[in-house]
Amino acid sequence: MTSSAAAGTVDGRRAASLVERVAVWAVPIEIALLTVAIFLPALRADWTDWDDPINFLGNPYYRGLGLRQLRWMLTANVMGHWIPVTWLTLGADYAMWGMRPFGYHLTNLLLHAASGGLFYLVARRLLGLAMPSASQLARGLGAGAAALFFSVHPLRVESVAWITERRDLTSGLFFLLMLLAYLKAHERAPEVRRGWLVASIGFAGLALASKSIVMGLPLALIIVDAYPLRRLGPSVRDWASARSWPVWREKIPFAALAVGAAATAYYVQRTTGYLTDAEPAARVVMVLYNVWFHLWKTVVPLRLGPIYELPARLSLLDPPYLLAAIGAIGITAAVWVLRKRWPAGLAVWMFYLVMLAPVSGVVHTGNHLGADRNTYVPCAGFALLAGAGVIAAAEARRRGGLRTAVAAAGLALAGLWLAGLATAARIQTAVWHDPETLWRHGIAVDPACSICIHNLAIIVQRRGEPEASLALFQRALALRPDRSEFHGNYGLLLLQMGRREEGKAELRYRLARNPGDFSTRTNLGIALIEDGRLADAITQLEEALRAKPDSVPALDALGRALLTGGRVDEAMAAFERALAVNPTDPVGRLGMARVYLARGDRAAARAQYEILRARDPQLAGRVEQEFR
Repeated sequence: MTSSAAAGTVDGRRAASLVERVAVWAVPIEIALLTVAIFLPALRADWTDWDDPINFLGNPYYRGLGLRQLRWMLTANVMGHWIPVTWLTLGADYAMWGMRPFGYHLTNLLLHAASGGLFYLVARRLLGLAMPSASQLARGLGAGAAALFFSVHPLRVESVAWITERRDLTSGLFFLLMLLAYLKAHERAPEVRRGWLVASIGFAGLALASKSIVMGLPLALIIVDAYPLRRLGPSVRDWASARSWPVWREKIPFAALAVGAAATAYYVQRTTGYLTDAEPAARVVMVLYNVWFHLWKTVVPLRLGPIYELPARLSLLDPPYLLAAIGAIGITAAVWVLRKRWPAGLAVWMFYLVMLAPVSGVVHTGNHLGADRNTYVPCAGFALLAGAGVIAAAEARRRGGLRTAVAAAGLALAGLWLAGLATAARIQTAVWHDPETLWRHGIAVDPACSICIHNLAIIVQRRGEPEASLALFQRALALRPDRSEFHGNYGLLLLQMGRREEGKAELRYRLARNPGDFSTRTNLGIALIEDGRLADAITQLEEALRAKPDSVPALDALGRALLTGGRVDEAMAAFERALAVNPTDPVGRLGMARVYLARGDRAAARAQYEILRARDPQLAGRVEQEFR
């Protein structure tokens, strides 16, 4: 070979290497941009009435990044979750956007888009390790298909379009960063490996502090060690050998973080009353059903709803649960039998079981049996299998095992499947536009969804359609008379319709079954004020405040009861407490104005009224005569 030919060959290799490096970073950026385009309708969505009121609309403590907010984020256990890193991102949103939902949705979208691009980098490494003989082009195609399967799947919509589920996005992003750093650690020279391992541990801590659902991460890393890294041998003897000790030693900090997060999560959920009581047999049914359900929804993402309601009774003998159990056990047995021929199948399935375990029903919270959001990290392995299929088709064509037309048809079908997922995701995103659209969709998916019907009843009630709301409440109660929270809200509607005794009876029914429901107790206290039973009202409201000392509605109602009873100084203290929690509270501001009137200080009353008029002109207009 001449010197000029050799130089040309070197230049060609350099050019190819440059193209490959550009592609490695250009493709994930393109995936992120495509993800943004698919989920763009989420930016037009409002707050939902599904946990958002408790987490954000009625929660002044996360709003900002000051020292007081940061202290609260580290110790908060709102709705049974300890998620300080997620709260940090939400506090930053408030600092930038206030209470405009657009900004919160934008952050959700950007976090998910970043995870989509990051998934490509992780998938390229894992698929390269699992299929080392594949060409760079085939690996790139497979990693791209896997990343798109993950990022544009309609099961991602709930996590992206629902602001409350920011915790899925933050924990998922840091989990992928942890995995990427771990893989980099084991493809680098020993002298730089420790730095990547330290980074991986740091990302693990951030993931766990975002949402404890990723508590299975030490086991997930062990699965990766076994396959495709092959740092652990195929037999139990290999795993227990002295040569495997470095693998186990690496996991000690990951395990310590995961155990701490799991213990914290369990303590928070138990002390806040969010754990669900269930018999051991029912938990077994839950676990088997969830294993099958989330896999099925990944493969056939149809009829996706905002909630898949936990039924009053669970029995393995009922056909849906029996078939789900057969499917879950059958797949587990199959991948175990095929473990030597198809180690990837066993690795993906074990990853799925490990990462799904915290939300499978072993420890259960809430009124749902399964949830779309539960698939965010656990079902990531199935995306890798889809990518591996694309690589296999491309390689079979390259090696002559498939004719060009057959390989092209296979790749075209994969592309059409991904396009179908993206289209379904975009349609599903529009479902989360506003609460009424969400719950009407939920009822369309499952006409027996009592929670969907109940939540729609509240929306219709607030819109001023009591008869329509009454019919919906009655329908929800006919489906699930055991849900005492339905009785509490139904009682409030009856009070508003003038059926006072029936309404108070429903409120008392709820409190008899859930004495800690401060909201229902507040409503009962207000009803007693309206009946002139001030002493009983004050007793109920003080009890509500023992359950939640910073409840603004309870403080406002207590102030009203005390003021009506002539206890002006105590009323003022209650209204001041309400305004300290929420300075924009119009009812508390009106209460302060009336307190000053009761004291004979019309100038101070007028000053409070002017603040009220600036904050809530409609309420101020209704009471203007009092302050002239």
